[in-house]
Amino acid sequence: MTVAEKIIKPTKPSILRAIFLYTGQGESTLLVIPTGSTVNDYEYVLIDSDKDNEENEIDIVALFKDLFKTSGELSKFINTHPHNDHVGGIKEIYDEIGFKEVWHSNHKAGGVHKKKYEDFISVVKAVGKNNEYFLLGTNDLNKIRTSEDNEIIKKLGLIDYQVLSPAQYLCEDIEEGTADERDRRIHEQCGVIKFTYGKDAKSILITGDSDKEAWKEHITDYHKESLPSYLLSASHHGSRTFFKENKEDEDIYEKHIEEIKPIYLVISAPKQKESPHGHPHDDAMELYKKHVDEDNILHLGAKLESVIVDIDAEGNIELKIDKELVQEYGKANDKDDSNKKNESYQDIYIGSQTSRLDNKPMG
Repeated sequence: MTVAEKIIKPTKPSILRAIFLYTGQGESTLLVIPTGSTVNDYEYVLIDSDKDNEENEIDIVALFKDLFKTSGELSKFINTHPHNDHVGGIKEIYDEIGFKEVWHSNHKAGGVHKKKYEDFISVVKAVGKNNEYFLLGTNDLNKIRTSEDNEIIKKLGLIDYQVLSPAQYLCEDIEEGTADERDRRIHEQCGVIKFTYGKDAKSILITGDSDKEAWKEHITDYHKESLPSYLLSASHHGSRTFFKENKEDEDIYEKHIEEIKPIYLVISAPKQKESPHGHPHDDAMELYKKHVDEDNILHLGAKLESVIVDIDAEGNIELKIDKELVQEYGKANDKDDSNKKNESYQDIYIGSQTSRLDNKPMG
């Protein structure tokens, strides 16, 4: 059994598993979604992709090759927005691993993001119009828009989801703008999706790089009742743009997080000094700490780890901190000598004979 299989594949039936993979300055989240009542009834859905050879980032192509070595397949790719650090490597993933459907925000990117956007569009064309879906902001569960502009109910296994953004009117407004305006407003058009599972429902909120404008003008007031979530994936790698337009903006927006009421926060970013944008921003972290217990703020790059969240059919939720995926598939492995790797392994897992995951109960 490969490391990816051992860490990622559930050993029990009817578990929703979300794996927040460490990919440096970027974001890649893998959902393992229950589709039936046996341990083999799962589908795998990737939300965003980041592959740009940063030090220590998980090579998601190598990981997927190991994950699906004996069984399973990647079913869908969901893209919150086509920026390089959310769509990077997608052509290689499609060519090497494959998937059947693409869900995306329908934003047309340019500038420094044009090359990877073109790679993404080539994948969309290869998948085909019948398997392309647009994210549709709605108050309905499990609703999405087809490439033929029809709204449909489309289930994801046994779980529920709700697309909170982007709204159709917003997409149309941005599409009519100039290339510069589209580029400036891409985070306003970003996909925001809530995934919910269990009798005592628990939710995970994926926010992409959605900004203050998106939440203040298009999301919070329209979806107020739908916002509460147990775990929040921090927008834009812990950037201040979730709360402020810029560093000098004194009109700090917190109504969204007051409604989300997250117990846990996951930040997909490298160490601040290694981030080209200084993520996570200090002022954003101080604002997050007003709403989330500091011990429950999990910054993937701080300790080079991934976070795994399990929700069972009853709604029980458990969080696991994993370092082995970075050790096995991280880009720095070629530089590590065997002694250093062995020491790291012992430091993390000493005293554990049954599992290579550090478990942390959630609430």
